[in-house]
Amino acid sequence: MRKISIVVLLAFGLWNVSASGYMLAKAYLSQYLIEDAWQKTLVDGQKYKPWSWADTYPVFKLVFPRINKSSIVLEGDSGRNMAFSAAHTQNSGLPGSNKTTVVSGHRDSHFDYLQDLKLGDEIITSINNKSYIYQINRFEVVDSKTHQIQILNEDQLILTTCYPFDSLQTGGSLRFVVYASNIMQRG
Repeated sequence: MRKISIVVLLAFGLWNVSASGYMLAKAYLSQYLIEDAWQKTLVDGQKYKPWSWADTYPVFKLVFPRINKSSIVLEGDSGRNMAFSAAHTQNSGLPGSNKTTVVSGHRDSHFDYLQDLKLGDEIITSINNKSYIYQINRFEVVDSKTHQIQILNEDQLILTTCYPFDSLQTGGSLRFVVYASNIMQRG
C-alpha cells in the first residue's frame, strides 16, 4: 500500500510540474508569435492573428524609453487576451486619433513595469508606420467599483493595471492608472 501511495504522489507531482512547464512554455512562445504577427502587420497594415485560433491581433506597440521596456498591444481587453499581452479597450480610440486610447495589462506580467514610470516620462506608440509620443502627466489609484475611465474626444493615452503591485491577492478592485498626453507625431 505504501508503494502505491508513493507512486500516486509522484505521478501527481509529475503531472503538476508538467502542467506548469506547459503553461510557461506557452507564455514564452506566445511572445514570439505576437512579435511575428506584429512584424507582418508593419509590412502591409493587415491584421494578423498570432496563432490560428486567436480571436485577437496586434494593433500597436508601446515603448517606454527611460525604462527600456515595450509591449505589443492586442485588440480587446478580455482576460484571455491580457494573459498574453497588454490589451486595447475596443471602444476607445487608437493612438493619433481624436479619442482617448485605453490599454490594460496585468500588474504581475505585461504591465509590471508601470510602477517604474515617473511624471514626464515619454511613451512612444507605433501604429500604421507612424509614431506618436505621449508624455505622462498624472498617476492615479482608483477603485474600479466606483470609478470608470472616461473616454474623451482628445488624443490621450491611459494605461491601467491592478494595484497594489506587490499584492499576493488577485481580483481586487483597485487600479493604478497612468495618464499621458500626445506631444508629438513622427512619420
